Amino acid sequence: MNLKKLVLCAAMICALAAIAVAQANRGKAEATVKGKQITIDYGRPSLHGQPSRLGEAKDGMVWRLGMNLATQIETSGDLMVGGTEVKAGKYTLWAKKSGNNWLLCFHPKTGVWGKPELTEGFIAQTPLKLEKATDSVDQVTITLADAKGKAAFRVQWGTDVLTGSFDVK
Repeated sequence: MNLKKLVLCAAMICALAAIAVAQANRGKAEATVKGKQITIDYGRPSLHGQPSRLGEAKDGMVWRLGMNLATQIETSGDLMVGGTEVKAGKYTLWAKKSGNNWLLCFHPKTGVWGKPELTEGFIAQTPLKLEKATDSVDQVTITLADAKGKAAFRVQWGTDVLTGSFDVK
């Protein structure tokens, strides 16, 4: 009987340790724009000394903007994304390579884990610009900021930076 309790206790400790590691690799970006709270929760994969390959992505590639659980945005106010109204609530965010450009895509499905990435069913999208930074970050880093009433979005991995914005109603 004691062996069963020991095995159960060890399994619980392993599970809690795995949860702690997964949460340590999560990031959060927050901004208040026009009095509306916007929060992005995302996984933070590391390059481990390798170069980011966003600039080499093939047309049509979709990235969940992080790792593990898909990047999720929650907004207390309605948004205007590329001319489409996105109601207050929770969505997942994706970056899609389209020709020589990138798009920030909003999807109504949340709780998406791992692969395969969602490639259709996006409800709104807006252009992102790919640039090179002078500095380099090992882990994916997403930031949000109020840019004169718009939500300025930025994701950096290595020296690759995707930037864009969307309106807050």
